[in-house]
Amino acid sequence: MDLKLRLWLPWTVMLVVGLATYGYYLYLDPESCGSFLGCRSSIVNADFPRIEEGNESTIPVNGERRIAVCLVGGARMFEITGRTLRKHLLDVYNNTDVFLHSPLDKDSHKFSHLRGGNLRAAKIFVPSVLPESRITNELITAWGSPHGMQGLLQYFNLVEGCYGMVKQYEVKHKFKYDWIIRTRVDGFWSSRLPEIGQLDPNYYYVAAGNDFHGLNDRFGMGSPHTSRAANMRLSLLPQMHKAGYRGLNSESAYKAQFQISGVAWKRIQIPFCIMTLRNEMYPPPPYGLLMLSMASEGPMSGTYCRPCDKEANATFSATIVDGCMRDWDWPGVEGNRVTVCDGRQPWAANWREIADNVYKRHLNSSEGIPNFQSRTVAECTREMQEFQSQWEIWDSPSPQSICQKSLSK
Repeated sequence: MDLKLRLWLPWTVMLVVGLATYGYYLYLDPESCGSFLGCRSSIVNADFPRIEEGNESTIPVNGERRIAVCLVGGARMFEITGRTLRKHLLDVYNNTDVFLHSPLDKDSHKFSHLRGGNLRAAKIFVPSVLPESRITNELITAWGSPHGMQGLLQYFNLVEGCYGMVKQYEVKHKFKYDWIIRTRVDGFWSSRLPEIGQLDPNYYYVAAGNDFHGLNDRFGMGSPHTSRAANMRLSLLPQMHKAGYRGLNSESAYKAQFQISGVAWKRIQIPFCIMTLRNEMYPPPPYGLLMLSMASEGPMSGTYCRPCDKEANATFSATIVDGCMRDWDWPGVEGNRVTVCDGRQPWAANWREIADNVYKRHLNSSEGIPNFQSRTVAECTREMQEFQSQWEIWDSPSPQSICQKSLSK
């Protein structure tokens, strides 16, 4: 009898644990609950309701759409990305207004490269530690985040803060934008945004690929209604926690925001990549992180990229990309349209020469990447003062203090 108990007890325990786990994922897990009667979360399934016509009260200027563009993040590689943002995103449509929300750091002086028209509100601020609550720690996981939980919360704050700047501007000027676009300042744009007139305002549009079991959160655009669900990244956390979500990364939390808000989304290919100094495995495993060459053709949809001195050939690149998991770090295009970098080592010493060739081609210009480090504090201050004067609202430190932070020896 003792021998039988010793043999059956482990199998009984394993069976109970297995049934409990199956029941959790079938009936309780927010990602799986679907339409089961026992589901404890009020999650909307994939067939989302569409917005009723007439809910948006926008006032076009001369019959054209009003567009707000939110730029968020630090200016680390802005000498490469700045003018591509200006050409391929900010200057594509008439009646586009630009909003900037960025933490003050040693690279903030590079934002002078954004100079041009349509600059509405800039907030460059000294970041502070954001509170972490029980709800936050249960709902969000910092696994895979290079800056931990604070890095995620700071990013959420940047997104929601910029959205708040747009809403304040609307109130001040008594109108509503037809479209709100949000993207990162470290994005290198190789081509223009898709034609906005062909997009359906009943949906929120995210970049294809780089889902990480959720939705790509490096770019988004939608109507005022859908943009609220996308950009309230901090304010919606308690509601998501109450709905039963737990252990979400940034991308799966992004997807959950749409689900609890009943907002439909669509994936589209976007021609930009995130310029990074990170090193990555090569070739990457199926659940690894791709590193693409900034010279790649086709929409890279926010995949990490760099000026690449060691690239795989087209055939091997296609094999690598097509071998990536579709709900993980896949750029959303076929592999034969991009080139994979060997990202195991830091940037090459001649990265500027490599990047210059790509930069000039995409901007159709003979002017290369600026060397901001060659500026004196006085030169930087003069350029930043001119830059400040172009903004309708400048809620930021003085140009001199911004320049002194990075260029003073």
